[in-house]
Amino acid sequence: MKSIFLSALLLITFSLQAQAPATAPVALKDEPHHTLLFENEYVRAWGFGIHGHDATLLHSHDLPYIGLALGAADFVNAVTGKPEAHVALADGQVNYSKGGFTHLVRTESDTPFRNITIELLKPQGTPQNRCVKVVADGALNCPQLSATPLDLATTQVFETDEVLVRAGAISFQMRMAGADAKPARLVGVLDQSDLNVEVPGQPVKKLHGGEAAWIPAGSVTSLVNPGVADARFIVVTFKDSVPKQ
Repeated sequence: MKSIFLSALLLITFSLQAQAPATAPVALKDEPHHTLLFENEYVRAWGFGIHGHDATLLHSHDLPYIGLALGAADFVNAVTGKPEAHVALADGQVNYSKGGFTHLVRTESDTPFRNITIELLKPQGTPQNRCVKVVADGALNCPQLSATPLDLATTQVFETDEVLVRAGAISFQMRMAGADAKPARLVGVLDQSDLNVEVPGQPVKKLHGGEAAWIPAGSVTSLVNPGVADARFIVVTFKDSVPKQ
């Protein structure tokens, strides 16, 4: 009888150990709802999407990141060690997180949740709101427009020590030429938008909703709307990427 009890105990213990890895967080690269769009020394951009009544694996966000909602979203955010939180996002809403946590995301309605997750690979310092309330406990500090095409066509959303995030739109069949030639930038395109990125000497990058492209430092870039509706996008400018003189 004693040997049967010990055998049963060992079997239960082995079974629990075998199940343990299923509840351990995975790296973002191993979470199947995330698809790598672009990566370099500054940034790692992911396309993310789950259907209605679906859930991600428990996964880690080790780095600060920007989230760009592609369509309206309604989901449950289950962060390890905290109560679950219901989250509703507007289409095109920009969020910022310092990272350093694990969570899973779960949809409990028919509404899917899609975004672009832009991981920032360098320390970011303190985030500050500009013209949009991204940092909940921070005041707005919206600057006056300058004369550059990029400033005139976009709104400053927020910034950190390392990046400045703008959001904007270009009317159908319009071009924004020669935008902000010095620092490198990442362009992310919102849902139901098309945008061509034209860099001299390179093939035209034809982006659709949920896609992103890197604009090298020092390039004079044009953004062109090839569609019949407004093209909506964000531009993340990397301040320390200005070419050395």
